[in-house]
Amino acid sequence: MLASVYKIIEQFFTEKSTNLFPAKRKPASVSEFLARKPLIAPVPTPPDYRGRLAFDYQACIGCAMCEKVCPARAIEMYPVIEKEKRTKRIVIYLARCTFCSECVKVCPRDAITMSGDFMMADYDRNSPSLVVGLEERRKNEVAPEEKPDTPQE
Repeated sequence: MLASVYKIIEQFFTEKSTNLFPAKRKPASVSEFLARKPLIAPVPTPPDYRGRLAFDYQACIGCAMCEKVCPARAIEMYPVIEKEKRTKRIVIYLARCTFCSECVKVCPRDAITMSGDFMMADYDRNSPSLVVGLEERRKNEVAPEEKPDTPQE
């Protein structure tokens, strides 16, 4: 038991071996901070690493297959008008995503891919850095079609 108490006390006085996260909480002067203590480089990601999802708005055809196969329901469809035709596009909420890559496998146009980026730490789960395709949604979303309440005879 005395050995474990000694180890705990030793941990308080050892130098930290990790970087401060998330990156948006950087000190006021980054250059002074880096001069004091060198930044520890992250390890390279292995091949076929399932990191941050990337979405190609132009390649998407709005088939909604990705939304159907997503086990976490992290993908949401919204209406747009492309080439004078009403269709749909997606946004991906990374805070809900389990990074299973089912959406990548099912996409017929390879509009969704997995990148090697793993630095996604944030304090707000709905921040723009954790919602893929949010900028395109803000630019292109249109009002959904209104359906009549009762059938017309």
